[in-house]
Amino acid sequence: MATQNQMSGLRIVIIAPADALDQDWITGLQSESSVNVLARVGVLQRGIEAVQQHQPNILLIDRPVEQIEETLSVAYAVAPQTLCVAVLPQQDMAAVRRLVSAGARDILIKPLHHRDMLASLRQVVQMEDTRRQRAGQPALLALQQRKALGKVIVVMGPKGGVGSTTVATNLAVALKHVGGHDVALADFSLQFGDVGVLLNLWSKHTLHDLAIHYDTIDDGLLDRVLVPHASGVKVLLAPGEPELSADMSGVQVNAIIKALRSRFAYVVVDCWSFLDEITETLMAAADQVLLVTTPEIPALKNSKQALEYFTRHGVHKDHVALVLNRFPSVKGVTLQDIQQHLRHPVQANLPS
Repeated sequence: MATQNQMSGLRIVIIAPADALDQDWITGLQSESSVNVLARVGVLQRGIEAVQQHQPNILLIDRPVEQIEETLSVAYAVAPQTLCVAVLPQQDMAAVRRLVSAGARDILIKPLHHRDMLASLRQVVQMEDTRRQRAGQPALLALQQRKALGKVIVVMGPKGGVGSTTVATNLAVALKHVGGHDVALADFSLQFGDVGVLLNLWSKHTLHDLAIHYDTIDDGLLDRVLVPHASGVKVLLAPGEPELSADMSGVQVNAIIKALRSRFAYVVVDCWSFLDEITETLMAAADQVLLVTTPEIPALKNSKQALEYFTRHGVHKDHVALVLNRFPSVKGVTLQDIQQHLRHPVQANLPS
C-alpha cells in the first residue's frame, strides 16, 4: 500500500551552486509530475530559509562536503522531518562516512540521471516511513493508553564512562525507596551491561530470554527472568554473551518494554551509547530521556551529536533532560559554557 508521502509526491528543496541550478538532473526532476521542486537555491542561508518555510520531505544538497555537513545540522534543527540527501561529484568513501555520520540519509554520485535519482529518493522516503512506523510514533489512542501504563525513563550516556549506568541504577532504587512504587530496571547495554555488577546480581535468565519469546511474554515468564534486588527493584539483566545482541530487533525491544510497563509503575532503562534501531525504539517508547554527560570535551562533543540526532529522529526537546555528572570539575568548564555549547539546559548536575 502506498504511504502518505508517496501518494502526495516528493516535495523537494534543492541547494546547489548558483551557476549549476540548471543541471540536467535538476531540470529532469522538475519535469516529473510526481515531484514538486519547492525551491532551487544557490545561497546556503536562503536554502535553509526555504527548508524552514516549506518543510519538504527531501532536501537535496549539491555542495562541497564541509558545507553539506554544516547545512545538515541546521536543516534538521529547523525541519526535523526532512530527509537530507547529499550529491557528490565523485565516489569518496571518506566523504561518504563523514556525511552519513552527520545525518545524510543517502549519498548520490554524479553523473546523475533524474529517473535513477527519483527511484533512490522514493526508496529513502519509503525506508523512513517504515522506520517511523516500526519505531511506533504514537497515535492519539496509543498516547491515551500510555497514560494508564507505567512510565518509561531511558537513561543514556553518549559515550562510555560518563556514569549513566550508575545514574540509572540509583534512580531505580530511589523511585522504589521514596515512592514505594513497583520499579523495574532493564539493562539494555546489550553487549557489556554492568547493572548486575553494580547491584551484585547474577542470573542465567536475561533479557535474551524475553527477546526470543517476545510474542508470548506473560507474567510467568517475567517472574522467571526478572531478578529481585534487596531494594525491591526487579532487574532485567543484559545478555551474558555479547554476540547475542546481534539478534535483537526493534520489534522485540518494543514488546519487552510494553510488557514491563503494563506491570510496573516505573521502568528505568539503562541504554547503550549506540544510535541504532534498538536505541530508536527505546526513545520512541520513553516518557522521559535522561542524557548523562560529563564536563569533558569528548563527552560534550558526543552529547551535542546525540541531541541533534534526537531532534532529527522526532524526540521532542522537552522529553530530554540533560544530567551533568561529576560537576564541577577541575578543568574549570562553567555550567553556562556547557549549556551554550549544547544549546540545551542542564536539568540536574551531580558532584563527583
